Amino acid sequence: MKISPVIKNVTKKIRLFDVTFIAIAIISLIIFFLVFKRETVFITIRAKMIDNDEFTIGYVLGDKEIDEIGRTISEIVNIDSYKVGPFEQAVYLDIKLKVTYNPRTKIYSTKGKDILFGESFSFAFSKARFKGKIVDVPGLSEALQTTNKKTVVKAQVRYENRSFSDISGVPEFFADAVKKGDTVVDTKGNILATILDIKITPAKRVVVTSNGQSIIIDDPVLKDVYFTIELATKEVYGKLYMFDYKPLLIGESIPVFTRHAALWPTITDIIE
Repeated sequence: MKISPVIKNVTKKIRLFDVTFIAIAIISLIIFFLVFKRETVFITIRAKMIDNDEFTIGYVLGDKEIDEIGRTISEIVNIDSYKVGPFEQAVYLDIKLKVTYNPRTKIYSTKGKDILFGESFSFAFSKARFKGKIVDVPGLSEALQTTNKKTVVKAQVRYENRSFSDISGVPEFFADAVKKGDTVVDTKGNILATILDIKITPAKRVVVTSNGQSIIIDDPVLKDVYFTIELATKEVYGKLYMFDYKPLLIGESIPVFTRHAALWPTITDIIE
């Protein structure tokens, strides 16, 4: 089989310099591709928002965010929430999200922003808009070495009000609102807090007698309420957190919301 004259002429004109230049160009293109290539993948992130009840009920499992050509770019795959105030909810959405992955920096990004813990993102689902902060991304819990625990604390219901002067007791209907064994749960039924014990005593009031002496008496109406509470906690780098990432510290309040009551007892002791 004979090589055509055209091919012979071309091969004769190719010099070593040309071959070297072409090889370097090809290698450079390969290196450029490997260094700067991006992968489009789906990951599941967890985002949190706190808002009024009326603005936190519109999130639906399976609701999607669609781009201009009809492709799904995010989808709600799980919803958790719990009350943090009389009219407020903390809402957590697990969102399956289409992102770009940079294998060189090992960072995911979408909508022109890196997906990082604490970063704020907005999602326009078909039934509701969600704006929240990222609280979990793939690999974060493992990197933080998070340990789930149960922690028992002592807490007191304190109703600080100037009209009650130096007393921090609560009305009797408040004192009787929560019972031993009551639990605080999220929308999935996960127990966040359990009331192990309750102690109710007459509230103490300091009064000054006619001769100028200060004495402590029992208030005839108000009650001091003391709880023993078991909390679902997590330990991160030796620090304890409750209700996701709320620090577990003496002086912090616990949002105790049962079916018929809403109290914020203050932590007075931590029993690990």
